[in-house]
Amino acid sequence: MSQEERLEKVRGEAPEKRPTVSVLARSTTHGDCPCARVALATRTDLDKLVKGTHFEVDFGQDPQTFLRGQLFERRVKDKDYAALIQLLRENAGFAITDARIRNLKSNAAHNETGLKQRATETRQLLRKMVRGGDDAPNIVDGAVLTCTIAGRTAYFEADGLAAAAGGRIHVAEVKSFPLTDGRCDNGKLGAACEQAAWYVLLCRRELVELDLPVDAVSHEGLIILAKGLGLEPALVKYDLTNRIVRAEQLLDSARVDEDVLRAVGDVQFPSAEEDPQQRIEVLERMMDRVGTQYRPDCLEDCGAAKLCRARAQGAGLASVCGSSIARMLPGVRTLGRAAELASGGVPAPSERHAAAALRQANAVYERVSKGGAL
Repeated sequence: MSQEERLEKVRGEAPEKRPTVSVLARSTTHGDCPCARVALATRTDLDKLVKGTHFEVDFGQDPQTFLRGQLFERRVKDKDYAALIQLLRENAGFAITDARIRNLKSNAAHNETGLKQRATETRQLLRKMVRGGDDAPNIVDGAVLTCTIAGRTAYFEADGLAAAAGGRIHVAEVKSFPLTDGRCDNGKLGAACEQAAWYVLLCRRELVELDLPVDAVSHEGLIILAKGLGLEPALVKYDLTNRIVRAEQLLDSARVDEDVLRAVGDVQFPSAEEDPQQRIEVLERMMDRVGTQYRPDCLEDCGAAKLCRARAQGAGLASVCGSSIARMLPGVRTLGRAAELASGGVPAPSERHAAAALRQANAVYERVSKGGAL
């Protein structure tokens, strides 16, 4: 049985989640979680598996935010992308005198056949843009990029744009959250940069297959935001180098190791039609087999996060306190063990650094609690 067939068997009748770029970008923070990696490789929708249970995670886009995003994107692309072209000229140094625009969405069907057609066209356009042909577009909207995840080809519909000048391609992301006095929401900006980094990585992988230089795709992303609370577009540039490296590492880790598949054994993800309690029991068996890596920020985008948190709390794992606390306790897995070391327990070699800090902190606490001075 091939690995692809084995992964299909692991997913079983569970609902499928197509690996979009936004899904991959969110997965960047979960690359060290075996259960999340198995879900990504098998394309299992964890959000739907916990739906209707006590562990259902309430996240999603606010309708007003969604509407604002649509209006802002329309503003950027109105009148043959006039606002975008002006931004590229004034803020990105693009000397665009003859705008050659290709919107791949306009003539393609909204199904898998359409995605494959656009993927073929995207590859052809990338070749032309890098080689600098006279008929090469300098703005591409609606590109579809491909890569292999766990032995299967996945098609990624780019939400952003590609802008080129002099054979150099830049990825542009259009987001409607406000940029005020040069500042914006760091979390939202980080997410936009993660998506842009994925587009850069996937574009570069296409160029490798075309035997073209990967540095033709710039590491600098163009993030187009709304100036203030209005919808006037503004452009800022960000270095995506580190994010591109992380994305590549995640893509490599999506190839589920043989030992992880052996650990899964005969356990399958449950069907969304099963009784909610049965779904949770099966998910827990899967987690017991392969392991998890809970952190509080998992609650932002992982469907299984509340279930993982409950398991981590039950086991007293240090990770429930957050990444900063966990980093201060190297080698110490549980809070109970941290308390033992603070009280003078004999540390293992991997716990010595944390044990010294815990004993010192405990001594200070004892003095303060007894009314002594620091």
